[in-house]
Amino acid sequence: MRRYRRLFTLVFLFTLVFFQAQGQLDANLALKMSKRAQLTNLPSFYITTAEPVVSRDISVKGKLYIAGADSLKDDSIEIRGRGNGTWNWAKKPYRIKLNSKTNLLGMPAKDKTWPILAHYADKSLIRNALALKISTLCDIYFSPSFRFVDVVLNNDFLGNYLVTDQVEVSGDRVDITKQKSTDTKLPEIEGGYLLEIDGYANYSSIKSGASFPEGFLSINSTPVSIKYPKDDEINLQQRNYIINYFNKFETLILNYKRGDSLDSIRKYLDIDAMINWYIACELTANPDCFWSMNLMKDRGKTQFTFGPMWDYDIAFANDRRLGDTRNELMLYHAHQFGSIPKALKRLFTCPEINERLRNRWVEIRDKELRGRIASFIDSTETLLDASQKLNYERWPTLNTITHLELTTRGSFEAEVSFVRNFMSDHITGLDSIFANFGEMTKTFEIDENKWYTLTNFLNDKALDLKDSLSDDLTPTVLWSVKDGPLKSQLFRFTATGYGSYTITNKYSDKMLEAYRKTDDGGIPSNYPSYYLLCINQYQYHNPSQEWKLEERQYGVFSLINVYSGMSVDNYSTSTSNGNTIGMWITDANNGNQQWKFNERGYVHPVTTGQKPVADNISFYVTPGEVHIENNSTIKLCITDMTGQILIQREVTETSYKVSLPRGLYIITINNSVRKLAIP
Repeated sequence: MRRYRRLFTLVFLFTLVFFQAQGQLDANLALKMSKRAQLTNLPSFYITTAEPVVSRDISVKGKLYIAGADSLKDDSIEIRGRGNGTWNWAKKPYRIKLNSKTNLLGMPAKDKTWPILAHYADKSLIRNALALKISTLCDIYFSPSFRFVDVVLNNDFLGNYLVTDQVEVSGDRVDITKQKSTDTKLPEIEGGYLLEIDGYANYSSIKSGASFPEGFLSINSTPVSIKYPKDDEINLQQRNYIINYFNKFETLILNYKRGDSLDSIRKYLDIDAMINWYIACELTANPDCFWSMNLMKDRGKTQFTFGPMWDYDIAFANDRRLGDTRNELMLYHAHQFGSIPKALKRLFTCPEINERLRNRWVEIRDKELRGRIASFIDSTETLLDASQKLNYERWPTLNTITHLELTTRGSFEAEVSFVRNFMSDHITGLDSIFANFGEMTKTFEIDENKWYTLTNFLNDKALDLKDSLSDDLTPTVLWSVKDGPLKSQLFRFTATGYGSYTITNKYSDKMLEAYRKTDDGGIPSNYPSYYLLCINQYQYHNPSQEWKLEERQYGVFSLINVYSGMSVDNYSTSTSNGNTIGMWITDANNGNQQWKFNERGYVHPVTTGQKPVADNISFYVTPGEVHIENNSTIKLCITDMTGQILIQREVTETSYKVSLPRGLYIITINNSVRKLAIP
């Protein structure tokens, strides 16, 4: 009993000392704030406003006093909130507008507008700064400068922040030609323009004081914000010019195919600047690199230039939706938003661009990349030591998931250590990946004369028929891949001529169909869970039997149904044999919707001339011909895809050959109906 009393006494004394020390620390902070003193080794921003800052759209007048710097003592400012999702967090970001242009905290740009980033979701506090450092190492044409500060707003200590350049058009920032509101003709309306491919783009409503929506939706359904000229300054001719120009650029690179001339690409894209930007995106492992990205076009220049870089709170493996990305490429694993990921995948199939990318990576890597990044992280950790302690007293989140973090690590030091180790491993991983980049960026070509097994990307189990039944509307299931493999796991693809495919199962000789389950003969349900992936008899031009293929990485595709727009999905995420496969809303990042194509031999021989083995009747195709083998009289009918009969007769010959142009046909032998493609 005495031992427990002694233990209780020790715990009590420790707690008392802790809270006394905590109280003393709070008292010291309050005393410093009352004197507007410098709170740590960082500059301290004291901002006072006449009313609360509660909006991203309405600025509030105030004063700024900086302790620990020689400039701005009680300078008049305007302040408002900033950010999209980040504005909803407890620790909020802001944007200040100074009374006059200033090299704030000695930064190179002499300007009025400065964002103050809260990095609430980044417990290391260094991700945005590290990304901007990487931007300079990759020679992005403009890399925003930054300074760490402590912020007090209306006598409320808000913690550690990052002050940085606004991404905007000015001589010291994005240095492109400024347009006049009267510029309506060439060459004046050629530029400059600053655009952002933007998941939050407003392309429908007009804000007060503006003439047009800030953004537009491209011809390929990519939301784009026009950041310059601003929506209250741009005229109709300028707006139409940049929308049309972007549509031409986007469509051109989306249609690029390996072997095409690069001349037209060079006209619309600064390839070297794109490569610098792309390498920086991979180094930062930023999931939002395609969700929020800038590009600009200047007057007298036909090319778009990618950059500047921006927004890295969830970069460097700080997004649990992607997991630990140290050995992954953002080209395939970042959120596949808009047209840029698909366009880059196409461009990187070009041997010249591919080689320039690999060579540029080596140049950047060999300029002491690893050491310079490690040194920056070390020095920044030391710089922030005092500030981070106050920050996490104000925001005790080191053991709390605040946004999308993989996990909590319990301390600032552990968080920085994770980023440090991640970068070391990630550079090693990228070195290996870029060395083999040519193989990774090949375009996988579907061979219509081959069988494929389709295995789920997350569990390596194959798409199969339930109990190998071949009745109409037999459900599909996941099943372990069989040696052989099972005929029920084999599928062939036939182009429809409309940019889609039909998918035929070997065992059943029937088509994959996104079947719309109905109850009591009623209207098909709109709920995705009621769409099953089945097989069914071929039906001419039935969009439920037609599929778009979206390549996610080499040989890995999403199968998107033409009728519903939904993807083949292991939506229960079960790995059990016999788990029913259905359809779900398309998500490019969902591994349950990604299927690996594994070649399993030819449907029919097309080069050797050897006839396939068959019991009674068989046919195979060679270029321009279909060959029929039989040992009895058969009824033959061949039609084109519109149903027009091309050949209809009884065939008594044991070997019969029909010459047909390249294309798709329907062949009926007795009562068996099949679709065939003549190469």
